[in-house]
Amino acid sequence: MELFVSRPLLFVGDIHLGRSPHRLAAAGLDPRRLDPAEAWRRVLRYALDHDVQAVVLAGDVVDQDKDRFEAFGHLHAGVARLVAAGIAVVGVAGNHDSIALPRLASRIAAFQLLGAGGRWQRVELDGVDLIGWSFPARHHQRDPLHEPGLAEALASRRDAALCLGVLHTDLDGGNSPYAPTGRLALDAQPLAGWFLGHIHQPDDLAVGRPIGYLGSLVGLDRGETGPRGPWLITPTSATQLTAEQLPLGPVHWTSMMVDVSRLDLAAAGHDVLHDALMARVSAEAETDAWLIAGDFAAVGCTITFTGRTDQPSVLARFITEREATELVFPVADIPWVVVSMQVATQPALDLDALAAEPTPLGQVARLVLALNTDGAAAMPQLVQAELASFDPSPWSTDMQRAPLPDPVLTTRVAAMALLEQLLRQRAAQTDVSVDLSGGR
Repeated sequence: MELFVSRPLLFVGDIHLGRSPHRLAAAGLDPRRLDPAEAWRRVLRYALDHDVQAVVLAGDVVDQDKDRFEAFGHLHAGVARLVAAGIAVVGVAGNHDSIALPRLASRIAAFQLLGAGGRWQRVELDGVDLIGWSFPARHHQRDPLHEPGLAEALASRRDAALCLGVLHTDLDGGNSPYAPTGRLALDAQPLAGWFLGHIHQPDDLAVGRPIGYLGSLVGLDRGETGPRGPWLITPTSATQLTAEQLPLGPVHWTSMMVDVSRLDLAAAGHDVLHDALMARVSAEAETDAWLIAGDFAAVGCTITFTGRTDQPSVLARFITEREATELVFPVADIPWVVVSMQVATQPALDLDALAAEPTPLGQVARLVLALNTDGAAAMPQLVQAELASFDPSPWSTDMQRAPLPDPVLTTRVAAMALLEQLLRQRAAQTDVSVDLSGGR
């Protein structure tokens, strides 16, 4: 049997050339170092440095059709560099670039638009067949799997090649105007995997047979938290592959909670909050595995203030009176920018007074106080025993990208939730007793 050898491919989800990171620019950062065009340049550098045989684009390369001239410059320069190095560039059009991408393809001879005009097409690479379909217009309500050319493309695939699908689609989208398909229908096709554009949240394509979204190339706003980046697909046989998401985007978006329960906001509250933000940012920078793995030019943060305080007005003033440039925290030469803050605090509780009660409520309050001061040493023995015996190896868990939650924090949150429930029950009983006595 002939040994299967094929160079890897770099699959790129929605780029949206033309977008600008306005929130980060407002904080004084250079948007040219943070936008999708910079993310595209990083993809080019990786492809050129790592013997990639092709860069595959899953649609929405351009944010809007009017951006085609800006996109042309970025795409033309990038395609020229890739092709000169012997790297193919293949892509499908999405709903955002159904007009722009075909026009660009007509002007960039080396760029292969797959499935132009809404007809399925197959293209041959080294040991890999790509089958894809492009949006013929901005909206398309029919299931692409019912469009012409699919049967012919499947019938013509090579037996010794790994066959992969590329599609911009609204998966399980029902009556969506964005080329809806069903996951079960994609799964039924005789392909080794489907790599999809349209939804910006990436699926976990590294486990099993990949059928899902590549996600956006770089987080485009504060709502796109978590890992973003292209996927390195390495064929290992005519039916198998490995998939790895690469942290190549220039911006990482994250959301964090800052507990103000132990902060003294009565005096110099704004300085205390500023220090608390800095401490939280520093801690996140040391523990976020995706951030540590990448080379980011900026991190955008959404902050939620939690916990209990008797100074809610201090929080409100801190949020409304801050200039964007005051909320930039440099950590290891990377600016962390707080772009949004919100309050989810509750009125202060006198835990010491509650802990003095000889009641179940007092027992829970004493546990919370102990956790605050002694940490893991205060954990109930039963919980400590269970944690000591826990073995995550039977599960498919990536402990770096998805570490287990802090058991002390989890226990404290659970204890506080129980405390809240007991307080609500006490209040309800008090209300009932008052109502009953008043009715006599």
